Amino acid sequence: MNKVTLTALSMLALTGSANAQLADFESFTANQSVNGQSGWTVEDSFGNSGELFDEEIVDLSGNQVWRISNSFTATSYSNQPFSHSAPQIAGQTGAGLYNDYGTNHTSPNSPPLSSGTAGSKFFYASWDFKSATGAAQPGMNMAVSASGKQSTLRMSYLNMQDTGSGFNVGFFDTEGTAFNGSTLATGLSYTDWHNVEMMIEFVDGIGPGAAGSEMGNDIMKVWVDGSLVHTGTTWESFFYNVADGGVPTTSPRAVDSLLFRQSGTANMANAGAGFYFDNVVVSNVPTPASAAILGLGGMAAFRRRR
Repeated sequence: MNKVTLTALSMLALTGSANAQLADFESFTANQSVNGQSGWTVEDSFGNSGELFDEEIVDLSGNQVWRISNSFTATSYSNQPFSHSAPQIAGQTGAGLYNDYGTNHTSPNSPPLSSGTAGSKFFYASWDFKSATGAAQPGMNMAVSASGKQSTLRMSYLNMQDTGSGFNVGFFDTEGTAFNGSTLATGLSYTDWHNVEMMIEFVDGIGPGAAGSEMGNDIMKVWVDGSLVHTGTTWESFFYNVADGGVPTTSPRAVDSLLFRQSGTANMANAGAGFYFDNVVVSNVPTPASAAILGLGGMAAFRRRR
């Protein structure tokens, strides 16, 4: 690992292996998919893929990174790229890690069932990204979500989009059944590495609101390049008020992984390019020290030079 930006919180998260997992891709096999490497998957729990995503491990002058583009997209979830898992499942008390694992892994459960319950109230994730070309790529975008590993359910949505003049970072959370979008950063350079962090504190219960439109009370924060740019919530109000198939449920959802989803309009012009990713952290924090940093509402960037 010789890259660029690990913030103070990232470094704190890495001080205890019981609380953090880092993928810097150095031990991965180059020129191969991330699927099956160090806990990463690009297939569902039954080993089914059928999706030919344009992604691979590449060597950048001795530093290995993960490359992915939107030259192939799909409407699926569970067989899209997922990171390794955090040490503990994160969620509210009693929250389940919902997925479509069948009892014999030959046919999905419908509706999804829980394969585990939350052991932590916190989920933290961090990653570095940059353009694979150093220039504009038409229609290039990527959605990253806190999710259950190989699940069809996600609890957040953060988007990195090429606007033609730089990258924008956008975010959606929910209020009742409504999805609220906001732009968190604009015009990020094509030539520099950028860092994104997300921190979720899962709070038991549901927020205020009339029946059928209750608000979420989970706390979610997002940092871009070391600056706190958003404080909001998760998608818990959506699952509470709408849930699967439009049927409300009080069953809270848990997460343990990052979903890197390529959907929408595919652009073959971006084949072999897209985004580079490195230093992907999934963790259960805060520790007492990082909790103090979170309380200050910001972090000092820790730069690692090439």
